[in-house]
Amino acid sequence: MQKHRLQVPQEPTRRDTIGLRTYVKYDPMAPRSTTPIMVGKHVVARRPLHGSVHTLYMILDGPTVVSTSISVPNEYDCDAAINKHRRKQAASLADKTIAKAKRKPRALRIKEAA
Repeated sequence: MQKHRLQVPQEPTRRDTIGLRTYVKYDPMAPRSTTPIMVGKHVVARRPLHGSVHTLYMILDGPTVVSTSISVPNEYDCDAAINKHRRKQAASLADKTIAKAKRKPRALRIKEAA
């Protein structure tokens, strides 16, 4: 007597995905991309860390690096970092202006006529 197996319908294989048990060898010497990426309306620069599989992501506000992260930042992280940097910058500018206003002017020297 023959045993009957249940026939499970299988989906056709797709070529645009990788299999569940796919083995990919990591080559640490392979060049990794360093091009900046856009996260929402913010620019995030990438720098591969030497001797590591990680990439350093730097959130930029113009040419200034505002924050760094090992994981890819989302739009909320970028907004928060840039707003924090701008608030700190504004406070610093206000402190400098107040300190400059508090300074006493130097006394003028009066030259005696001989």
